[in-house]
Amino acid sequence: MIKLCDNYEDHLIICDKLKEVKKNINLKANTLYGYMQSINTYTYISEDDGIMNGCLVLLLANNIFQEQVLSLLFIWIDPHYPDLLKDFIQIAIDKAKNLKVKKVIFITNRDEKVINRKMGKYGFKKICSSYEKEVLL
Repeated sequence: MIKLCDNYEDHLIICDKLKEVKKNINLKANTLYGYMQSINTYTYISEDDGIMNGCLVLLLANNIFQEQVLSLLFIWIDPHYPDLLKDFIQIAIDKAKNLKVKKVIFITNRDEKVINRKMGKYGFKKICSSYEKEVLL
């Protein structure tokens, strides 16, 4: 069962999950918690027998072109529930329609081929690349 959650207890559970799985994630738990407390964030949690098996955090924001977008800020899905991704994508699309937002976006540092394979089948396509240079202080 997927439900919209707006209480800090669920938010803390999601932050704990981020800490647990953050192997390749640059997002910090306290940053995610701050986003979840925002009025422009929509947090969903999926449970099976009272145990979280997935979560979705959406953020309504403006992109660099000042277009309103709905960002997939954080998604975690228990590997035993792969079909949950389809449900979460549909929730994001429905929320975008409800908010009259024309674009759903996400940023990731995962392998591009994996992302294209997983998300391409839901209509997502790569629109830009990002490069960084670390500055030594």
